[in-house]
Amino acid sequence: MASPVSYAALAGSAHPHPQEHTKLRPTDAGEQLTVTLMLRRKPGHVKLKPEAMVADSKARPSRDAFAATRGADPSELEKVVAAVKAADLDVLEADAARRSVVVRGSAATINKAFKIQLNDYKYEHGTYRSHDGAVNLPSDVAPYVEAVVGLTNRKVRAKHFSTASAARRRGQLDPLNTKPLTPAQVATLYDFPPGDGAGQTIGLYEMETGDGPAGYAISDIRATMTALGNLPLPKIVDVAIDGTGNSEQSDGETGLDITVAAAIAPKATIAVYFAGAETQNMIHALQKMIHPKGSDPVPSVISISYGWGADDIGLSDSFSESEWNQFTQLFEDAATNKITVFVSSGDSGAFVESNTQAQVSYPGSDVWVTSCGGTSIGNVNGSSFDEWVWNDVGAAGPGATGGGVSARFGLPDYQANAGVPVRNSTRTPGRGVPDIAGNASENSGYLQVINGRRPESVGGTSAVAPLYAGLMARINANNKSPAGYLNTTLYKLASSAFRDVVGAAGPANNSFNRVSGYPAGAGWDACTGLGSVNGQALQAALAALAASAPATS
Repeated sequence: MASPVSYAALAGSAHPHPQEHTKLRPTDAGEQLTVTLMLRRKPGHVKLKPEAMVADSKARPSRDAFAATRGADPSELEKVVAAVKAADLDVLEADAARRSVVVRGSAATINKAFKIQLNDYKYEHGTYRSHDGAVNLPSDVAPYVEAVVGLTNRKVRAKHFSTASAARRRGQLDPLNTKPLTPAQVATLYDFPPGDGAGQTIGLYEMETGDGPAGYAISDIRATMTALGNLPLPKIVDVAIDGTGNSEQSDGETGLDITVAAAIAPKATIAVYFAGAETQNMIHALQKMIHPKGSDPVPSVISISYGWGADDIGLSDSFSESEWNQFTQLFEDAATNKITVFVSSGDSGAFVESNTQAQVSYPGSDVWVTSCGGTSIGNVNGSSFDEWVWNDVGAAGPGATGGGVSARFGLPDYQANAGVPVRNSTRTPGRGVPDIAGNASENSGYLQVINGRRPESVGGTSAVAPLYAGLMARINANNKSPAGYLNTTLYKLASSAFRDVVGAAGPANNSFNRVSGYPAGAGWDACTGLGSVNGQALQAALAALAASAPATS
C-alpha cells in the first residue's frame, strides 16, 4: 500500500475576502479550471537589487540563458509536473524561463490536489470562485512553489488612466494659452533625439476594466494618426491572452497608447497585449511580454497605463501576498531581460482608494518600473513653454498626477539622496512615486478619434507612459542596444537632464478629492518626480554608460 502523501501550506496563498462578500455554495465539482503554479528561482541565484541594473552595450540575454540563471530549476520543474500529473491534472505548459506550470482540471480534482474547498461567492459586482485559507501542496514539492494562481477568478477592478472629453473647455490651474498638442510638438519641447524606432517593438499592456474590455477600431487609429499630423498608420500586432483579444471597439485607452507611442516611433512595431481582468490573465500577459517564445513579439519597451489598486499591505483584496510577489518578480525579470517598463502613476492625485489617507497606485509604485507622473503644458512660444504640476479641471472633470510614498516598497538606494518624504499618514519611509513626468492634462492633451466621433482631446498619465516608450524605442534604435532598466541611471543624471516642475506658478501639490497630497518643489517631488525628461540628454547618458561598460568575453 502506498504511503499517504503529506501536505504543507503555501505561505501567503490565502486570498482576502471582504466581510461584505457572501459565501454561496461549493463550486460545481465539474467546473473546469486552468491554474498556474509559479515556481521559485533556481537555488543559488544571485539576488538582484535595482542598483545592480545599469545601462551597457550587452544584448538581451537569450531565453535559454535567462532560464539557466534566473529561471526555475529544471529538476524542480520536473518534480512539480510529476506531482500535478499524479493528482490527475492535465499539464498545459511547463516553462523554466516563466517559472510556471499551467494545469487544467475539474473543481473536484483541484480541491483534492491542493487540499482546499472551492466555493462560489457573491459581491457587489456579481459572483466569483475562490477558497478560504491557504493552498496546500505535497510536502516534497511545496518548497519549490511560490504561488498558485487561478483558483480565485474574481476580477481585479483595474482603472485605465486616461481622461477623454466629449467637448473641451478651458481648464483651471493651467498655464496661459493651454491647448491640445501633438506628440511631435511635445517631443520637440522635450528635446527628443531624432529617430523613428526602426527595429524596436513596443509592448502595450491593455486589459478589461469596469468599463468593459480593451480594444480599438483600426478606422479610429487611422483617423487619429491623421488628426495628429497626417502620420502613417503604425504596424500593429494584436496578442490575445487566454482567449481575450481586441474587442474592436475603441475604449479610449488602447487607442491613446497606440497612437502616442507610434507618433514618436513610427517605424517601431506596436504589440498590443489584450488581457482579461483575472489575476491569472494579468500574470500570463506579463509573462508573454517579458518571456516571449516562438513567434511572439519581443518588446524592448513596455508601457502600462493601468492601476490595479493601492499598494498598501493587507488592505487590498485583489491579490494574495504570494501573487503580489510574482508581479514584482516579473518586473525584475523585465529588467534582467533589458526591457524598459513605463507605468502611469495615476490620474487622481493622492487619492486611490482611501477617502482619508494618501496612497499610491500599483504597479506604478514597483521599484522595478519607471513611474510616470503628469504635467500640463501651455504658453508655447517656439522652444519656450510653461510646464506646471497637473492638477486641473477639463471637460471630463478634475484630474491630477498620481504620486506619493509607497506602503509596500521601501526606499530604494537609487532614491536615497532624492529627498523622498515620509508617507503622509504613517510617517514611514518608502519608495517615492513618480520617477519622471510629462504632458498629461486633458487641456494640453492629444487629439483622439474614439468610435468614429470627431477628434477630442485626451489626457492622463496614460499619455505619458507611451510617450516615453516611444522615446526609448528611438534611443534603443539610435544607440543600437536596449537600455533596459532606467531608474538607477535617471537618479544619477545631472539636473540639466530634466525640466524641474516646482509648483510655482501653478498647482502646488497633488491633493485630490479632499485627500491631502504632497507638495511640489525644487528637485524630486511626489508630484512630478525628477521632472520631464530631456531626451537628448538621456540618450547621451545611456550611450556613454554603454560605451564605458566592461567588455564581455
